Amino acid sequence: MSEPGKHGSDTEPEITLDASAEALIEMRGELKAYLRIINQPDPPVTPEELQKTAGIRDLVGLHRELRKQEDGEPFNELIVGNAQLLEHTALAKLGQTARSSVAPAILVHEPAAVPLPPIIEVPTQVARDESGKRIPAFKLDRRTAARKSSTLPCLGEIMDEYLEKRKLKSGPKGAKDIKTARARLDVFIELIGDHPVDTYNLTDLQAFIDLMQFWPGDNNLRDPSMSAMQIIDGNRNLHLQPLTLKSLQEGYVAVVKAAIRSLMTAGEYPDPFSGPRLVYPSTAAAAVKSEPLATSKISQVFSTGVASGLMEDVMLPLLGHLTGRRIGLLIHLTGNDFREKFTGVWVAQLASVKKIDDVWVSTPHKTDASTSYFVLHQFLSEIGFVEWAVRQKGRFLFPNLMRLADPSKSASSYMNRLFERAGIKPKKKKGEDGDGGGKEVFHSLRGGNIDDMRDAKIEGRDRRMQSGHQVGSDEHDNYGFMNLGERQARQIAELPLDPEIDFSVFRGLDFDRIARKRRASGRSRQKNGD
Repeated sequence: MSEPGKHGSDTEPEITLDASAEALIEMRGELKAYLRIINQPDPPVTPEELQKTAGIRDLVGLHRELRKQEDGEPFNELIVGNAQLLEHTALAKLGQTARSSVAPAILVHEPAAVPLPPIIEVPTQVARDESGKRIPAFKLDRRTAARKSSTLPCLGEIMDEYLEKRKLKSGPKGAKDIKTARARLDVFIELIGDHPVDTYNLTDLQAFIDLMQFWPGDNNLRDPSMSAMQIIDGNRNLHLQPLTLKSLQEGYVAVVKAAIRSLMTAGEYPDPFSGPRLVYPSTAAAAVKSEPLATSKISQVFSTGVASGLMEDVMLPLLGHLTGRRIGLLIHLTGNDFREKFTGVWVAQLASVKKIDDVWVSTPHKTDASTSYFVLHQFLSEIGFVEWAVRQKGRFLFPNLMRLADPSKSASSYMNRLFERAGIKPKKKKGEDGDGGGKEVFHSLRGGNIDDMRDAKIEGRDRRMQSGHQVGSDEHDNYGFMNLGERQARQIAELPLDPEIDFSVFRGLDFDRIARKRRASGRSRQKNGD
């Protein structure tokens, strides 16, 4: 007998050839057994399992479309607009009637998951008309449409806060605009419903547009005793001219978007109106573009304005023609806005905030570019207007307009009347037939000045600065001074006057006497031909 530890281990068995062969046989047997298991046919899927699979697929697809909407990507509006109905159907396939742990477990692989809204009881049938045709979501009554649950306030509750912020920005002279905005929001709430601000979507806006295509454009033709829906129903045959495209887009839809979006930061919800574009009705007329005025018509406007003896009729057409600036800015000029920027070159610059009668007030400007100075043509100095304006110091140059409730709107109305008295085709009235109205207006004078600068080879960047437009989208245009230099200013100040236009009516005017004349009202106005 051998001694332990000399020739082997007490614990390690001796491996023989027979043992190795036996282990190999056992391994082959196990592999064959596994192969038989693998080759067995799959057990049949039960109808219940198929239904649950379909429910899971529906939930994942619904969630994917909701996430696209939140991320501002193109999404299926039909799916998102009926999200709660689809979720209800999908959970029914899973055999659930309320939220369970199944859906979140399935959706855990979807990044940045957006929680699905809680289930509410809604009809399971798709809305169809009498012929069985599916009714689009925006054609349904959005006041009763199913919406996700929300803890945020309704639009009607935050409307006052939104309008107060607008009032702060627009100042006292914006009171009428605030009143108009409130009325438009009231119409939206009446037609679409007062819902939590984060539950509105593009379908609501499309439904609003669909209804507003029948809204009369002239507010004087809307019966104040009727509801918004009654007014719309009464004009479905469009016997009253509907809103223009600009009024619908920039007036009604824009204020609704702004009000609902105003709580996005505090409410921590995404933009509800990102995604596909809205469709507007063909009956919403596009804005009428102004047309250039013939030199003979410009002369007619000038002579008619001078004959009236009113400062606004005398000088606003000339200022519009020689400066290219908007009428809403020109009427707010005071003498303090004039200065000699370069030797012999006068400019005017309307500050965004100025002191009038010892009170600091804001002045309207469409863009920041509107607050840059603009060059006054040397002709304005030749006729004595610049000298007279400087002597007015802090007083408005057009007091007849500035004492009115809405100076800019009144100025436009007065200019339309002036053009009509001058024999130029008047602005086409709402509801009036014809195809050439509303194109030869005060704005045509401004456009004429821009064309004159272009003809004189004045560079585009300089033309835009003189007219109060944004400098441009080219990054190189945004470098350098955002005001005209001496060379460019002198070139504009000395721009040759069109010899076909009669400027002689402005020579020898007594601006002190003209400034004292007040615009008549009522019957006196009619006697004076105004």
